[in-house]
Amino acid sequence: MKWAFIDYENIGCLSKVDLSCYERVIVFLGANQPKLDFGNVRYDKPINMMLVQLKATQANNLDFHLAYYLGKFDSEAPANIIFEVVSNDGGFSPLIAHIKNIGRPCKQLRMNSVPADTERLLQSLVSTPKEKRPQKVASLRNHIAAQLKLQGNELAIQQQLNQLVTAKVLKIAGDGIEYQC
Repeated sequence: MKWAFIDYENIGCLSKVDLSCYERVIVFLGANQPKLDFGNVRYDKPINMMLVQLKATQANNLDFHLAYYLGKFDSEAPANIIFEVVSNDGGFSPLIAHIKNIGRPCKQLRMNSVPADTERLLQSLVSTPKEKRPQKVASLRNHIAAQLKLQGNELAIQQQLNQLVTAKVLKIAGDGIEYQC
């Protein structure tokens, strides 16, 4: 049996995770993330999910909360429960190693690894409600240029746009954009 500890602020969309393979799912949402996005994924049975919605925006706040709950549930959960930390944040590695050393099966699952610039761009998009994100390709190109300081570098802007499409963050339909998460 497995429990998932999901750094939603870091992965951005739950469609990347098969929630049905977990007995329990604990999702950590940043203060600027008012809702969860499941993409187009549907589940046949209920998901045992706990949401931890943070109230304050501070550096590493979500990481500290996730670490707290890993410790809390390590002391409460039966020994046969496997913990999986779903995050692209490398900062969890020492904590996961420590949990494993004290006897709890624990590992980290990374989602669609993307370059740091694309990750930063992705974070700026997923932390913004869908209706407030750029809706046209031209607007998104301007957003990319502003976020990554790429004004005038059309090749780099196009590469970032391509990364978002490849990572299935969005689809382009004509001059419009359809967000997948």
